[in-house]
Amino acid sequence: MPSVTRKPQANREERRQQIERRLLEATDRLMSDGSSFTELSVDRLATEAGISRASFYIYFEDKGHLLRRLATQVFADLTEAAQKWWSVADRHDYADAHAGIDGIIAAYRAHQPVLVALNEMAPYDVGARETYRELLDGVADGVTTVIRGGQAAGTIRSELPAATTATALTWMVERSCQQNLPHNPRTYDAELADVLTEIIWGALYLKAAPTR
Repeated sequence: MPSVTRKPQANREERRQQIERRLLEATDRLMSDGSSFTELSVDRLATEAGISRASFYIYFEDKGHLLRRLATQVFADLTEAAQKWWSVADRHDYADAHAGIDGIIAAYRAHQPVLVALNEMAPYDVGARETYRELLDGVADGVTTVIRGGQAAGTIRSELPAATTATALTWMVERSCQQNLPHNPRTYDAELADVLTEIIWGALYLKAAPTR
């Protein structure tokens, strides 16, 4: 009879993911209270997440390593939000595009402290900078797929270079969130979603956006 015991590697990876999620929530809470990431000690982060200092160092080399892993978690949430559009892009529906942008803004708002910390560290931390670039490239790849699919279907402008356009739009959304959300209340988010969706739709689609 084959053993049903899970492989140690699988258990370790599951444990890592649980700890990363708890540390992400802890970092969001502590930074939302006004602390900067550089001010947060490993002891304080571990205590807030309900883990030991020893457990922290089992999975992370230092705070920089933690931040890179947290960024991966955050971008997983951002990508999940974007799938509200990407997964049904073949419907060519403005409402789907708006739902995707609205979800991205909500995810950015929820994890704003971590993304702000990543932006702050990127200029002088090579690892943070490369991680941020790789994660945004992954988002741009998703948008590229949408653009190429729309071009094949005749709904998106055929003259647009798909990859370059996707990169430009991805960075537009990222910079808009990074520069504006920290300084505006949640009531601003719906307006930003409307504006970004209008810009993206107008740039890509042959069909005009619906009148609001």
